[in-house]
Amino acid sequence: VFDENALPTKRQLLDAASCVVVAENGIRVPFGDLFRDQKTVVIFIRHFWCPLCQDYMFSIANTVDPQVLKQSGINLVIISNGSFNMIKSYRQIFRTPYAVYTDPSSRIYSILGMTMKSVESKAEQRRSSYVRHSRAGGIAMVIANALRVGMPVWEKAGNVTQLGGEFVLGPGMTASYAHRMRSRSSHAPIVRVLTAAGVHVYLRSEKPKPVVSSDPAGRASIVLEADEEQWMEERRQSLARIRERKQARRLGV
Repeated sequence: VFDENALPTKRQLLDAASCVVVAENGIRVPFGDLFRDQKTVVIFIRHFWCPLCQDYMFSIANTVDPQVLKQSGINLVIISNGSFNMIKSYRQIFRTPYAVYTDPSSRIYSILGMTMKSVESKAEQRRSSYVRHSRAGGIAMVIANALRVGMPVWEKAGNVTQLGGEFVLGPGMTASYAHRMRSRSSHAPIVRVLTAAGVHVYLRSEKPKPVVSSDPAGRASIVLEADEEQWMEERRQSLARIRERKQARRLGV
C-alpha cells in the first residue's frame, strides 16, 4: 500500500543499503555507503530527461548553499535511473556540486516505496511551486540543455513512468524524513526537506544566474504519462535532426 510519508523500516533500509548505485566514473558503490557516516539528504529524480525534475534541480541550485550544508554536517546526493554516462552532462546543466548516482535497475526506488505511476487523478494534480515551464516550455528547456552540454542522447535516460522522492537518511541505518511523489510534479519543496534534516539557514547569499529562462508566459502544466512517451520520442527526433543539420553544414552540404 502506497504511503507518501512513511519512514522506511529497518528491513527496507538494510535491503536498500545492500544495493549498488553507479557513480559518474562508472564505479559501483553500495547505496548504504552514501549515508553510513553522516546524515544525508537523498533526492530521487524520475529520470534524466524529465523537465519537471530539471525544474526541481534548478530550485535546488538556486536555493541551497553547499557551504551551509557542509557546515551543518549534512550531505546531499541525487539518485536517478538509467545510464551513468548521463551524469556528467546532467550535473553541468545545473552546475551542481552534489554527487549524482544512478540506480539502473530502480531496485532502490522500489524497496523504499516509490511507485511507477501517479496515485492522483488528473483533476487532483496541482502545480508545484518549483515548476517553471509549460509542457512546450519544458520540452524546449530539455532540448536546449541537452544541446548546450552535449548530453549523450543515445544513452538510456531512465524509466519515464518512474516517480521519485526525498529522504533524510543516516548516519547508519536510520531515517528521519521520507516523501514519495504522488504525481510527476510532486517533489517536496527542498526547503521542507532541508528543515527536516535540521538545516534552518539554507539560502545562498548570492543566487547564481539561471542558465535557462522561465517560460515567458509563466505557465506550468502537468506532463501526463501518455504525453510523456510522445514528447520524449519527439525530443529524440528533434535532437537527431539538429545534429544532422550541423553535420551537413560542416560538410558544406
